[in-house]
Parts: sequence; structure tokens; C-alpha cells
Amino acid sequence: MLSGLLIIDKPLNKTSHDIVASVRRCLKIKKVGHFGTLDPLADGVLLIAIGRATKFFDFYLKKKKTYTGQIKFGHSTTTYDQEGEINSEIIDSDIKSIDLDPIIAGFLGKQPQIPPIYSAKKVKGKALYKYAREDKKVEIKPSEVEIYSFEHKIIDKSTLWFRVCVSSGTYIRSIAFDMGIKTGFGAYLSQLTREKVGDFSLNDAISFELIELNKTEEVKAKILDFNKLLPNFSSIEVSDEVEKGVLNGREINEDQIIKKTINEEKDLFRVMNNKGIILSIAKKDEILKVYKSFLVFNYFTKDNEIGV
Repeated sequence: MLSGLLIIDKPLNKTSHDIVASVRRCLKIKKVGHFGTLDPLADGVLLIAIGRATKFFDFYLKKKKTYTGQIKFGHSTTTYDQEGEINSEIIDSDIKSIDLDPIIAGFLGKQPQIPPIYSAKKVKGKALYKYAREDKKVEIKPSEVEIYSFEHKIIDKSTLWFRVCVSSGTYIRSIAFDMGIKTGFGAYLSQLTREKVGDFSLNDAISFELIELNKTEEVKAKILDFNKLLPNFSSIEVSDEVEKGVLNGREINEDQIIKKTINEEKDLFRVMNNKGIILSIAKKDEILKVYKSFLVFNYFTKDNEIGV
């Protein structure tokens, strides 16, 4: 079964769902998903999971993300970006006339953030944008996000360029809207590019054109091997005999481990066989001193397939 990860440079005016549908057609496989939505008016890195890699959603969704973009000052919009309707007074703003440094410093670190009403964030099982389209009021509770860094440069009196590194779940549109409030000018996000998701950057991405042109073999060649994903996880190698037990959900004792490697993620382990194939993702039970698998991959391979 074809499994792995594709890093795609998503073009403007395409939804994340559009990209998934195109990958399905190109590779002729149904089990495809994306790790983190990118708005149609944004371009840049979109991680596409194929086959068994779709089970890694929770792990990749939590990765830090880096964006560059521009914020326009002078008014706000209903969607917090250029697609929305103007919903504030139009001001002849001049961001050169104020000290932006303390304002931007206030965005750094952990903080509550209210998502835009026009977003896919769900409240009571329903996407917020659906409430907005139905003109229904809904209580939106803030989520805790973290902004690790915020570079900026003034382009002109109403335009700010930025590069920001944020935690998963952070809405850059909300940062733009909130900055408009703090400056008193009103603001909206006018351009956005996702440069990085975790360690994956635009330099690793393939052009969406390859997929649109159904260059199947070229696209397959760019798929990251399933067995090499999550390299930040620690790993343990087991024998052929223990492998059978792992695939049947059995726990692994310390004396059954042939080799152990401790990486950045010390609590989660990729359980591998001696051929380098991922059998499961496990967590160590510190009390019982055993490794318990919570994701198990029954696998088969063929010469013309990538991964398991």
C-alpha cells in the first residue's frame, strides 16, 4: 500500500480540500488527507498524508509553523483578510507615526486568541463560518496559542511585512485583526505564505503543477518514505519473533528490545523491525516498565510501492 508524506507548495485560490482531491486523482488512491488547513488566499507549505501516514495527523498537526505575509492598516474586514467586507471606519493610517515595537512585543509568548468567525473552528460540532453565513450569534471561547517570534518591516504607511513562528492552532488573521485594534487603525491580513511546518519548508515542497498534470511517477518519487517519518520520535528495534506480538497488540518488555535510540521526543517510540519498517507507535509505561502500542500498522510491501 502506498504510504508516505508529500510536501506541496499550495497555490493561491485553491482550498486544502482541492489539493487532496487532486492528489487522489493523480495517485489513484483514496486514503489521502492534509495536516493543517491553509486558506484559499494563502499559499505555501501544505503537508499531504498518503495511506497509513494519515494516522499521523495528531503528531504533525502540533508542529510549529512559520509564515510570512503583509498586514494592511486603515480598516478591518468581516473575515479579517482581504476577502471580507469592510466593517469599520476607513482611516488614513500611518504606522510610521507610532512605535510598533512594544505593540508587537505584546503578541509574543503564550496568550488567549479568539478565532475569526469566518473559520473552520468548530463550536458545538459546527464550523464557525456556518454560523456567520446564517447570521447567527455564537459564543467563541479563546484558545491558548503561542507566538515564538515576530519579525517585521514597514513597507509604507499602511503596510507591514512580517515573519512569524507560531504554535499549532494560531490564526494569523486574528493577529492582524488584533493589531488593528491595538494601533487604533483597524487592520486585515492582505497576503500570507506558509514557509515552514515543523522541519519541512518551501525548499522541500513540490509544485502543484506536477499533480495537476498527472505526472504520477514524478509525484511518487517525491513521497517521503512512511518508515522515515517522525524522526524526532525515539525508536526501538525488535526481533522477528517479537514483531508478530507487536502486530497483535502485545506489550514489549525491555529485554525484548534489540536496539533503542532516544531522540528529541523521549516519551513516544517508533517500534521498528530489523528491516527498518515501522510496526507501531508506542508509549512507555513507567510503572510496569513496558512499551504499549497505541497505533499498530499491519503491513505488506511490493517492489513498486513506497513504504508500507
